[in-house]
Amino acid sequence: MLRRAAKFEVTLTPTAETLLAPVADEPRQWLLGRALDDFVADIGALDEVAPRMVPGVTRPKIDTAVDEATPTVADGTLLVSGQEVMQTWERPLMLALARAATRPGGSVCEVGFGLGISAGFVQELRPATHTIIEANADVAGTARAWAGADGRRGVEIVPGRWQDALPGLGRFDGILFDTYPLDEHEVDDYVVRDATFAEHFFPHAAAHLTDDGSFTYYSNEIDSLSRRHQRALLKHFETFSVRVVDGLRPPADCSYWWAPSMAVVVASGPRR
Repeated sequence: MLRRAAKFEVTLTPTAETLLAPVADEPRQWLLGRALDDFVADIGALDEVAPRMVPGVTRPKIDTAVDEATPTVADGTLLVSGQEVMQTWERPLMLALARAATRPGGSVCEVGFGLGISAGFVQELRPATHTIIEANADVAGTARAWAGADGRRGVEIVPGRWQDALPGLGRFDGILFDTYPLDEHEVDDYVVRDATFAEHFFPHAAAHLTDDGSFTYYSNEIDSLSRRHQRALLKHFETFSVRVVDGLRPPADCSYWWAPSMAVVVASGPRR
């Protein structure tokens, strides 16, 4: 099965007769052809948007776990163990996440504080309770000082990894997941191998969401919403929606994303 495009070609060669068995030959060919066509379309779409991307640079390896390293802030970037954990150009993205997770008078849990951008937007929407889990102790200290400022209410800062903190926190009307791989093992397992970094959090979000609550995260450009990604979502949630946030301006040397848009995913109806 061969597909030729202007800049590349792709061949699919089944190596076992049992592939998609016992489906008959005609629907089997149709299913394989559709999957192949989807792949070709994905590569073409990425090539089309590439001229609007920034060049980017190679991400440095994490030598000290992100929850144990000393953070610094420079030129609107939170740097921890050499990683660009959060940058101010993400503000439109953080606003979309905050609006998706927060209802006035409701309960919100944020996984990751970063520069506090999304947390500020959450507070503007006036939740009754606002729980923030932050793995890095120094960033958690900054979050405590932020939480104590005038006008902020119902904020609880929970230090530590979410894997340790979340089980004792109950359920929330909204969960906002915006954290970072803590070490190279997490990069390999959850960034490289999973459909999206948030995938390993899906079952935990479903377990800690109220029946009518919303779980939100971002997933790079729209083409990251692959069928594999969608299957992972629908394994844990009844439904989801996607909003594309356009007009983002990552710097030319950004090490974690390069496109001018990202997809905000909102999942609801947790399967338990």
